[in-house]
Amino acid sequence: MRGLYLKMLWRTLIPLGMLLAATLARADLPDYLKLRKKYGISQATTSLALDTLVGAAVLEIRGEVKGTITVDGKTSLLLNVKGGEPITVKGENVEAWLKYPQAIARMVIKARRANEFAPLDAQLLGAVEEGAMRDWEAKRKAPPIAAARHMPKPATRGGVPKREWNIEPNAAVPVYADFIRGYNPRLSEAQATEIATGIIGFSIEFGVDARLITAMVLVESGFNPSATSRAGAMGLGQLMPGTAQGLGVRDAYNTNENLWGTVRLIRGHLDKYASSDDKYSGLVLALAAYNAGGGAVKRHGGVPPYRETKNYIKKVTDWYDKLSGR
Repeated sequence: MRGLYLKMLWRTLIPLGMLLAATLARADLPDYLKLRKKYGISQATTSLALDTLVGAAVLEIRGEVKGTITVDGKTSLLLNVKGGEPITVKGENVEAWLKYPQAIARMVIKARRANEFAPLDAQLLGAVEEGAMRDWEAKRKAPPIAAARHMPKPATRGGVPKREWNIEPNAAVPVYADFIRGYNPRLSEAQATEIATGIIGFSIEFGVDARLITAMVLVESGFNPSATSRAGAMGLGQLMPGTAQGLGVRDAYNTNENLWGTVRLIRGHLDKYASSDDKYSGLVLALAAYNAGGGAVKRHGGVPPYRETKNYIKKVTDWYDKLSGR
């Protein structure tokens, strides 16, 4: 009987503990939102971006706690991040709710990786229970805009692209498709819709502003899936053969494969050159690396002195401003 009583008591304490954890997390939500704002974060990063990060960046992740170790006030959290390998996040004076097994949380972390073969070093800056964030995000969602015939306006000016929407993705697709076909009337309605769907879908997947991707594809290929440059760059995002192969893109002239590779590539550059002090320079360096290669940016200590690269950055940022209503 005593064993049965203890089992029933334990089953009762688990949900009570989880409820307490949620309560503590919700109380800290305003502070967590301030932290996100401080670092210009509007969406959790993807596991792929985390796995391919080289350098240092402040990111938001979504993870499930699988285990913890605390020594002298310093805690190591073993997290499962959906779609990726488990990671360890270290922090000091970690709150009790975050140490509960199976707690699901949003976390702002300072992540570093010295090179592509080095382990990830992740330091916890702040955390909140995932349910609290979902509730907050649900309240901020605007209803779909059925009659809108313009590109959505951004929440802020300049800087690394904000990863947020003011219309639903399904409502945005025809808006983007109309713009794409208006720029390249040779496209059929189905082709324009496929490009718009790819841009929006992969932008959401990788956490990049779809307006930036639209500007890049416009400048790169004029929305021509069959475009080939004199240097051999291919498709909508003008991926070089070696780059496409490294990204795992098998057919660079396939709309979805090319856009997937394009968004994945710029996401990596944005993370690499991210700076909380000067977000616009991070965007400029990311575009420079996309156009000229990360090696050229490293060799020249910034934007390479290539006319093509400088013109490319200006064209993309000009279009990005126009599409953002600036």
